[in-house]
Amino acid sequence: MKLTCLKNGRELKLTDPLDLEFIEYEIVQDYLKVIGHLEQNPSARIEIDFTEPYLPKYTLVNCNYTFKKKFYQVVNRKKLA
Repeated sequence: MKLTCLKNGRELKLTDPLDLEFIEYEIVQDYLKVIGHLEQNPSARIEIDFTEPYLPKYTLVNCNYTFKKKFYQVVNRKKLA
């Protein structure tokens, strides 16, 4: 599964490990290590849009319903912490 970061519609290259976008990217990668087995489609991808500061928007492309449901459960649980 591919994980892509966007800002203002363009792909974002993350290089600074102390940057909030980089940290969010690493967190989503960790989620995928745990729940990635639920998605078997090789063309599936997650896009994280960092256009709005501190409010990343997640777009799941070509992902099945079970994976989407579990992904959003995990992401929304993180927001409560």
